[in-house]
Amino acid sequence: MLLFCAVPLLWAAITDFRKRIIPDWTWIVIILIGSVSAFLFLYPTLAQRIAGFLLPGICLFILAIKYGGVGGGDIKLTAAMGFCFGLNALAFILFFALFPACIYARATRQRSVPLAVFLCIGFFVYAGALYIV
Repeated sequence: MLLFCAVPLLWAAITDFRKRIIPDWTWIVIILIGSVSAFLFLYPTLAQRIAGFLLPGICLFILAIKYGGVGGGDIKLTAAMGFCFGLNALAFILFFALFPACIYARATRQRSVPLAVFLCIGFFVYAGALYIV
């Protein structure tokens, strides 16, 4: 199920980099894939999926309200990924996404970063780590 998310994530990354917008169909497809996998597989558990959906989504929403700079598409995509992969996997993905995003922001001196690009990078690092182990 993991690789089914690659296409919508790649599309979100490309459109976010080019146009700074994340199409709604990308996070909706990821939510649907997560819903199907919740019935087919025992891991991650439903509690991990719900925590992966709520915690990062709420945190990013608060950051967006307080500081700006985090778009609604970034919030929805991160929450969808949290539901699909669970909180533990999302923490791994975010670890490998936010470090290059900070480097990119510093190098380009931008306050707004196309987060979907770096979420996609983190996802592929996560997928690679799963298939190597």
